[in-house]
Amino acid sequence: MSDDNTPTPGQCLMAYLTDNKLTDYGQVILGDDVRAVLGITIPRLGTQKQFRNLALAELTAVDYCRNILLGKGKYLTQSGGDYRILLPSENARQVEVYVSQADRKLKRALKLSKSSQQAATNQQPDNTNVRIMMKREAIRNRVDFGDKSA
Repeated sequence: MSDDNTPTPGQCLMAYLTDNKLTDYGQVILGDDVRAVLGITIPRLGTQKQFRNLALAELTAVDYCRNILLGKGKYLTQSGGDYRILLPSENARQVEVYVSQADRKLKRALKLSKSSQQAATNQQPDNTNVRIMMKREAIRNRVDFGDKSA
């Protein structure tokens, strides 16, 4: 909730999904319904900035719902402008996507860290590179260190 106790768009969307029993595996949520709940009207003509802002507003609310559903073992995916909650059998693929993305980001972090240390010769050594490499190895081995910051 915001400071004035007004529900956020994400909270409104989650309430709509819950009230209409659209949070079960395999449920399809029409994009037009999502935008109606959020009060988003796509104009026929507009600037790129206007379209980008509308897309961001929708994405922000959907991401709020996605995060809540993740905690329940459900993933809300987008396909062709509509949304669908993956079946349990489809979740493994999404897990692989997340793992792959995490490894790519850690690889980039390691590259930046090493390059930064070379550029800053007076920098005190730290264990950043070791931590990054350990996390990458943990991803490869599917080890959970319980690090909630990732």
